[in-house]
Amino acid sequence: MEKKKSIWYYLYRDKWLYLMLVPVILYYFIFKYLPMGGIAMAFQDFNMFKGIFGSKFAGLSVFKKIFTQPQFWNSVKNTLILNLLTLVVSFPFTIILSLILNEIRCTWFKRLSQSLLYLPHFISWVVVAGIAVNLFSLNGGTVNNVLNVMGIKSIPFLSDKYWWIFTYVICSVWKEIGWGTIIYLAALTGVDESLYEAAYLDGATRMQRIIYVTLPMVKPVIVTMLILSVSKMMTIGLDAPLLLGNSKVMEVSEVLSTYVYRLGIEKAQYSPATAVGLFQSVVNIAILFMADRFAKAIGEEGIL
Repeated sequence: MEKKKSIWYYLYRDKWLYLMLVPVILYYFIFKYLPMGGIAMAFQDFNMFKGIFGSKFAGLSVFKKIFTQPQFWNSVKNTLILNLLTLVVSFPFTIILSLILNEIRCTWFKRLSQSLLYLPHFISWVVVAGIAVNLFSLNGGTVNNVLNVMGIKSIPFLSDKYWWIFTYVICSVWKEIGWGTIIYLAALTGVDESLYEAAYLDGATRMQRIIYVTLPMVKPVIVTMLILSVSKMMTIGLDAPLLLGNSKVMEVSEVLSTYVYRLGIEKAQYSPATAVGLFQSVVNIAILFMADRFAKAIGEEGIL
């Protein structure tokens, strides 16, 4: 009987792999775990000169103060609306785009299409906002210039609150839809080819093969991605609404991330800003559990 090897044997054998893992562990420890100590500020009357250990404990009074602010609830509403609209548009389109790319048989054209679709993900929101302003501005914007040539009045894409929401969703979807196809394309490559062959021999058209073979095989991945997307309903990046927004559309562009930015950076109210961030995290976790439970209730595996 072979003697069971100790853990030190495997650590020494794979030492170079573990050494490569050290920078990743340090990154998460320094930038993800150590900052968690700052959560204490949400329960303090924080004084930056006294620090976390010297500031007075305030209990839940910071949260009570935040929850009575109309601006806070307006930012919550805007965050949910923008995230929900972006999800409704981007989620099905990402799946459809993945199916289209999967059906392309010309290898070079498929690779070129994927590269062009992935590219916007790597473009900074500062650049995207500049492009959006050049395209959608009321005076001199490319889109409005085209509309004027066609005899249509200029549309205030960036100054009317409803048109601003439309512009934000379009820019967000354009930037991330290609990147979102990566996981679906990876799942599609794992579909057994014999299933397609059997469906073809049974007389199924290409569309029927997609509906009755492809989609059922990747449904677990779709459900998982939907749960993860729904769990981020209370989180939205700072850069997009801050750069695209302006004083005319503050009613709809002020989201939780910009609200925290204005509290913590502009007004130096660190305790309320931390409390709002903690509120976001708690709500996101609650949504994640509810979405997972719902998925299991309808017969899917879920992620927890």
